[in-house]
Amino acid sequence: MSNSASDFLDVNPFVGEGGAYNSVRPAYPDEAVAALVDAARSGRGAHATGQGGPLRTADIGAGTGKMSGLLARAGLLVDAVEPSEAMRAQASSVDGVTWHDGLAEDTGLPNGAYDIVVFAQSWHWVDPERAGLEAARILVPGGALAIVWNQMAVSIPWVHRLTRIMRSGDVHRPDNPPTPGGGFEPMTLTQVAWEDRMTPEQILTLGTTRSSYIRSSEAGRARMQENLRWYLYEHLGYAPGELVTIPYATLVWLTHL
Repeated sequence: MSNSASDFLDVNPFVGEGGAYNSVRPAYPDEAVAALVDAARSGRGAHATGQGGPLRTADIGAGTGKMSGLLARAGLLVDAVEPSEAMRAQASSVDGVTWHDGLAEDTGLPNGAYDIVVFAQSWHWVDPERAGLEAARILVPGGALAIVWNQMAVSIPWVHRLTRIMRSGDVHRPDNPPTPGGGFEPMTLTQVAWEDRMTPEQILTLGTTRSSYIRSSEAGRARMQENLRWYLYEHLGYAPGELVTIPYATLVWLTHL
């Protein structure tokens, strides 16, 4: 009997995401979105492509459309590429966003069509060389590539411990730029500090959207949730329904062809 379905889950756990991602994962701060729009506009302005009309972006590994919707509301036309049907099913319908089933390394998008290609919270799932080559193929001359990370401000001890309990993944350091293929210029970094506010119950649900939780055994999931309940209610002393202010940092890495 083939185990191809389980193999795919090993590669992309979000095919098994339970439906909470869109409601509890944070969006992106206005300053980060503005940096992407400026990068798209500057790339078009610096290279005469003869292309008019709205700026166009490809949002790769778009998930439930957290970034896609923000870019569309900023006036860009967005092609959102996401391989997980479960994630695409959670996406809200937003004018200016068209959804596609595809991969970072094989998007199925047309050559030379986009002013900016964005990877928001998805670069760690891709082959950097092949994904960069694919981004270069679909970008206009001088177009921009953006790799964006939202992460809790782990320099703060209590936040760092929270992320450890949640097993929330890698810490993306500002001194470690991504290295895409495709002949791009060296990447530059914009950092945005901001805060999110969630109840302890929402944080518990947030923990269930992490790939480590989705991949874990039933016992492992229960243990993580119990540790998280102890940390929020007993150690930090929050009451049910009380808002927890969580400091975040958004890293916006940018480069041009």
